[in-house]
This record gives sequence, structure tokens and C-alpha cells, in this order.
Amino acid sequence: MDVLWLGYDGLTVRYADIAAIMYYHPSLDARIIGAYGRVPANVRAIVVTGDGSYFPSSWSIDHLRQRWYDWRGARA
Repeated sequence: MDVLWLGYDGLTVRYADIAAIMYYHPSLDARIIGAYGRVPANVRAIVVTGDGSYFPSSWSIDHLRQRWYDWRGARA
């Protein structure tokens, strides 16, 4: 599977589009709203894509990074 589900209905990101995974901070809310339209409850991490979009995730940063590393390792 080449898509990472971010923990919210209908919100997925292609692994190949991920540029960074960061901790959530309220100062990023405007960027999240620009990409997703709202800041959902229980945001724990942010997935940044190559086009500069900031998407929220309810998963822990460690979980997201491990999934991303596993995907990258399987493609090597």
C-alpha cells in the first residue's frame, strides 16, 4: 500500500509525497486549515508534503515515522 492514513476519515497522503513528519504545535493551525480546511480534535503530529501542505494526524509521531521508514525500506 502506497498511502498513509492519517487517522481521520478520508485523510490519506501518498508515502512518496511526504517531505517531513513533525510534532503538532498550535502555531501550525493556519497551515493545517489551508490544506485540510479545519484543525480536527486530537492532532498529535503533522505530515508535510513536497508541495508544502501541512496535514494533521491523530497518530503519534513515532508511529508515523516508523510507517514511513518501513515503506522507504521496502522500496530500496
